[in-house]
Amino acid sequence: MPPTHPPTTHPLPRLLPLSLLVFIIGTIEFLPVGLLPDISRDLEVAPSRTGLLVTVYAFAVGLTAAPLTARTSAWPRKRLFLTTCAVFMAATALSGLSPNYATLATTRLLCGLAHGVFYAIVAGYAAAIAGPGRSGRATAIVFAGVSLAFVVGVPLGTTAGTAFGWRTAFLATAALGTVTLLTAARLLPHVPPGPALRVSDLPRVARTPGLRPVVLTTGLVILGHFTLYTYVTEFLRDAAGFAPASVSAVLLLFGLTGIAGTWLSGALVDTRPRTTLLGTLALMAVSLTALGAAPTYRPLLFLSIATWGMACTALPVCFQTAVLRTALDAPDAASSLYVAAFNTGIGGGALTGALLLTVSPPTALPWAALSLLLTGTATTLLTRPHHPATDTPPPTRTTSPCPHPTPTPPTRKRTRQNSRHTP
Repeated sequence: MPPTHPPTTHPLPRLLPLSLLVFIIGTIEFLPVGLLPDISRDLEVAPSRTGLLVTVYAFAVGLTAAPLTARTSAWPRKRLFLTTCAVFMAATALSGLSPNYATLATTRLLCGLAHGVFYAIVAGYAAAIAGPGRSGRATAIVFAGVSLAFVVGVPLGTTAGTAFGWRTAFLATAALGTVTLLTAARLLPHVPPGPALRVSDLPRVARTPGLRPVVLTTGLVILGHFTLYTYVTEFLRDAAGFAPASVSAVLLLFGLTGIAGTWLSGALVDTRPRTTLLGTLALMAVSLTALGAAPTYRPLLFLSIATWGMACTALPVCFQTAVLRTALDAPDAASSLYVAAFNTGIGGGALTGALLLTVSPPTALPWAALSLLLTGTATTLLTRPHHPATDTPPPTRTTSPCPHPTPTPPTRKRTRQNSRHTP
């Protein structure tokens, strides 16, 4: 008999702690970018070496997300979620106390290990809390924390670090994350684990019909996006002619429209998944074309930055929802492959942009990003990845575990009447 889902209360109060933790972890991830000069000066290392903290972090996530997620697949979701967050906050606090560059690099690597598992399970955990048919909206609510991290978290962290020292910024965000984690421990429901997996099972998960095109498209699109985004400050200053003081305002516009993109994609992706994905890819392509063709024409540039920001935050919602719907039997393992592709794209984009800038001016960055984006879009169009209209498992499935297990209610005395509704 297929698993049933009893009526649940509104999931928003339980999703908000997830979103807040995504916000804090997203802020910590990119905090070294805004504080790069301060860290370099304090630790007496070149800015280029400090910049490697972001690249190494991204590649660490890309290499370890899938195997670590497989090895922890038998853990109950709440325990695994709280453990990864606790490791991340502890490593962040140690980053703030690091006496030298080597120690800081080691603690950031530890953050990267926890980061991969965190993002591999957070969307599936949110979908389990929200219930069948709501994975897109649940993903959008949780991933809104990423947009807020760029708009609010990183600027505030940079301001605090500049005023009180970069160590204070790391320690303060770690403290905030710890308080949020303690609150989440009280509010989040227990969700049983999915099927136990071994690292050797990952190739089988990767062969899930429709999953490889989604993962490949993710890697190519994010590679293109970060080829430009990593060096967007240089592009705005040198190609578009903005004064340094004005760049922050342009990036604020990018972040604000990103919040709108997350909300809009969450509202559409549950009912029109493929249309939402292709429309978002088209919007980003038009934005990058405009940025490359007329970077000095301010009205068009502002419009392009706004639509680019909207598209780049909508895409993770579309991609993650596609992964959850495609890999019904192993959503967390499939998500770990997605996270690996995403973060490899981040690190690869930073390297691609750096290499491109050694031989070309910043005006070349949008065109390089566009070519990679179009390659990813072609992958989606040619392979037509599996995009089911609902994330509720088919009623004929009787042996596979439910992809969105019902959150476990508080322990009560079981009776024959209520035992039918307990997975």
